[in-house]
Amino acid sequence: MVLDYMEIGRNIRKYRIALRLKQRDLAEKINMTEQHISHIENASTKLSLPTLVAVANALSVDCNSLLGETLVGAREKIKREEIQALLADMDEKDLHLCVEICRLIAANR
Repeated sequence: MVLDYMEIGRNIRKYRIALRLKQRDLAEKINMTEQHISHIENASTKLSLPTLVAVANALSVDCNSLLGETLVGAREKIKREEIQALLADMDEKDLHLCVEICRLIAANR
């Protein structure tokens, strides 16, 4: 899984600004430098999991809100891989049934 650090940084900035916090304010809340917060928001540095959790707590949001589409993309990839694994073990009859089920789902969207 590849994390989109640009999106994570944008989300941190969005929630920080919504709370009317300066980078300095957020940095003080999580015992980091203002420069480090700037680097995280601009994706010039990757944040660690403990830092992500600290930032989320300081901004009163959950980590999922900061991960955004990065998390959605990972979930979709996992689901597609699971489907592929299930299909690999099916015989011709079951594959045909799966195709028909997928067609029904697609037709009802």
